[in-house]
Amino acid sequence: MNKEKEEIVERIINNSLDKIMAERFGRYSKYIIQQRALPDVRDGLKPVHRRILYAMSELGLTNDKPYKKSARVVGDVIGKYHPHGDTSVYDAMVNMSQWWKSGIPLLDMHGNVGSLDNDPAAAMRYTEVRMAKVCNYMLEDLKKNTVAFIPNFDDSEKEPSVLPTIFPNLLVNGTTGIAIGMATEMPPHNLNEVLEATIAKLRRPSITLDGLMEHIKGPDFPTGGIIYGNKGVFEAFESGKLEKEKIKLFCKYEVVKKDKLQFIEITEIPFGVVKSQLVYDIDVLINTETIDGLLEIKDQSDREGIKIVITLSEEANVESIISFLLQKTSMQVNYSYNNVVIHNNSPKLMGLNELLEAYIEHIKIIKTRTLTYDLEKYLLRLEIVLGFIKVSEIPDKVIKVIRATEGGKAAVIENLMNAFNFTTNQATAIAELRLYRLSKTDKEAFLIEQADLEKKIANTKELLDDEKKFVNYLILLLKQMIKDMPTPRRTQIFEEEFTFNHDKKDLVKEEIVNIAFSKLGYIKRLSQKVVDSNDFSTFALKEDDYLLYIDKANTVHNFLVFTNWGNYAIIPVYKIQETKWKELGTHLSAFVDLAPGENIINVIEVEDWNSPDFIVMATKLGFFKRTKIKDFEVSRTNKTYTAINIDNKDEVINVAVSDGTKDILIITAMGFATKYNEAEISLYGPKAKGTKGVYLVNKDFVACFTPTHFNDIVIMISDDGYIKKMKSREIYYVPKTAKGKEIFKNRKLNPYFISDMHSSENDEKILIKLEDNKIAVRSTKDYSITNSDDSFTKIKTDSYMAGFIKKEVKAYKFDRSKAYQKIIQQEEEQDINKTLEIEIIKASKPPRKSKESKEKTLEINLLTDAQKPKKSEEQRFKDAEDQINTFDLNVEELLAKINRTLGDTDTKKKKK
Repeated sequence: MNKEKEEIVERIINNSLDKIMAERFGRYSKYIIQQRALPDVRDGLKPVHRRILYAMSELGLTNDKPYKKSARVVGDVIGKYHPHGDTSVYDAMVNMSQWWKSGIPLLDMHGNVGSLDNDPAAAMRYTEVRMAKVCNYMLEDLKKNTVAFIPNFDDSEKEPSVLPTIFPNLLVNGTTGIAIGMATEMPPHNLNEVLEATIAKLRRPSITLDGLMEHIKGPDFPTGGIIYGNKGVFEAFESGKLEKEKIKLFCKYEVVKKDKLQFIEITEIPFGVVKSQLVYDIDVLINTETIDGLLEIKDQSDREGIKIVITLSEEANVESIISFLLQKTSMQVNYSYNNVVIHNNSPKLMGLNELLEAYIEHIKIIKTRTLTYDLEKYLLRLEIVLGFIKVSEIPDKVIKVIRATEGGKAAVIENLMNAFNFTTNQATAIAELRLYRLSKTDKEAFLIEQADLEKKIANTKELLDDEKKFVNYLILLLKQMIKDMPTPRRTQIFEEEFTFNHDKKDLVKEEIVNIAFSKLGYIKRLSQKVVDSNDFSTFALKEDDYLLYIDKANTVHNFLVFTNWGNYAIIPVYKIQETKWKELGTHLSAFVDLAPGENIINVIEVEDWNSPDFIVMATKLGFFKRTKIKDFEVSRTNKTYTAINIDNKDEVINVAVSDGTKDILIITAMGFATKYNEAEISLYGPKAKGTKGVYLVNKDFVACFTPTHFNDIVIMISDDGYIKKMKSREIYYVPKTAKGKEIFKNRKLNPYFISDMHSSENDEKILIKLEDNKIAVRSTKDYSITNSDDSFTKIKTDSYMAGFIKKEVKAYKFDRSKAYQKIIQQEEEQDINKTLEIEIIKASKPPRKSKESKEKTLEINLLTDAQKPKKSEEQRFKDAEDQINTFDLNVEELLAKINRTLGDTDTKKKKK
């Protein structure tokens, strides 16, 4: 027992764990990099592949021999050379035999070897294997001392450190591998092009990359496909790695029209794409995306080749659908280059020029050693043949010496050397020679062989001594390989980039639907037929939920959804699933995720992102800003974005859309109303905070706001079920820094707040959530217009939980034809408002003037204005047209021009 303890103590390593781990992991990393994951630049093989080919070579499994069970080969490999699992070895064998993974497969496997659908191969006990024809070029010189042999894992066998290949396996078949801290990714290339480029470099070693690319156009994938744009190819060939550019590989397809239908027939798919997964992905798009005209997909592939058929309707926009599918599925993929290989026992990133140089250096070494080996054999044979010829001239003497020799073979050899001056090799061969070889016929044969050997020796020495002739010899070998294995290019390459030219609107069936949003985030899409055949009293909502928006919308439009935390999301109308009237609908979380406590405050339908309209936002603490519709456009619709930057104690109370010509009417919680022109609110980007837009006293805050015109009717409803209608003109212009007009006094106990507010020339509907979870509909025309300082009126209903004014909230395209009347109307409204504003300001300035003085001042002002030349209607329209022609979608500039226009005398007379 004490002895065991002493032995354990002796094995304790007195060192820090980090140093031990670093040293052990370093050794492990080196092993993985050199012996597992990265290929050797010379033969393009990883150790497992090299050992498989060597084991099959030892078993004699050349392409002209019968197949042998894969299990037998796997057993030899793992038993003699590769001490790892049988599954990894068999998987490597399967990969080497699959035509869709290698430019030229190295193995010929008989049986089920898998498929493009990623089906597994049959078990090794069922399949049979032998080497492909190309392996002749990889192993033919193996026995000629061309490469070094190293001991196997248990020193019981020898294995080659590299194969003596003259086949450019690394470039032709490519490779992939993940090591420690590095990886390799090399695509296949065309054999004929690689050999032609090699020949060009042998003839002109200083050839440039452009010169090489005249031969090697780019990758040549076994599954075909099309590459658009060669910038990525140039970068990959130059540096060995893609960083700035990409190689974009597309499937090959054609469009066929038949029987009032259109078909997209895919005949080639990108390299590395699983065919069944591609079909599945497209099928999912057909079932989940609302793509107009995209009907079905069928995989009709067979032994003759790939054929995936996508069926379209006769009216479908084929080009847009193809462009959409290319972007959304693996019909188009980006391929990466990362040419990391083992060169001189170290990992190195190499470009095309370096790879070809390493390949040429390897075949030069191999063929030099082969020629040297052959020369030695020729010289030895010539030596023996000359001995045979000499013996054929003196056969009797030689026989006499042999018969007279006492002893065995060694004595005969020694006596022959002493008697006739034969060399050891000659004497040994003569001693083993049969007597019938001394005939006259054999002497003539030896003379012919002598001449042939002398010629071979001379040629071989010439090749070894003359570099130019040696290079020509290599070129002849490479040309012979091209002749033996002609390989047409399978992947087409076009210099121009592919242009994706689809618009989402081209893929969606344009129709008008009804969309409803609730406060808790439930969204419904309803057909007009469903809306017409149902009553709002049966509209499904949760008990604590109420409607926030319901209106007609176009399926090619988008919704901007704004939240109280200053965020927004984009929901395309076509993505909203159609639901039943009595169903809750799809929750907002199916599109984007909101934080706990974050709620929808408003939604706006956007017809065109280039609309000149603005989004006006206001927060509870009185910060306002305007943002162009265009600034909210984003490419991804599965996340929220910042609409306005707010403080933690603040929140957004409303968001509205405006065309830039309106006023902004603001109501505070304490009942103060402020109104000023929208142009006074500054333009900011989505992430800005905005500026103070209203004067707040004590603990007052903004309750609601709405864009309004001078002749509009303003409708307000409170959270306790009261309504107020008044004319917008009753609220005079008030500067942002001044206290607004008090239009109601709020209660100190249980105060009420304005829950919704809208300004319009027409009457609107009010949708009211009742206590029994039903919805009642009321019209604003049932309520009279009151003065601004009149009290609210109770909404006619038995019970009241919440309500909102059903209004149209959209951002439209700029309509040039309507702009003339808008500017004329703006001139009139601005003129009246400015006159009122001037009077209010004058009346508020100290000292107070008498009534007669005020009237005199007003009379002077009006007379001064009356002296201005009156513009005719034609002149006013001409001025408006001039403004429209210089509009250029710059609403701010247009408003500035409008505000400088004071109107005409008729408007002054109306005021007077």
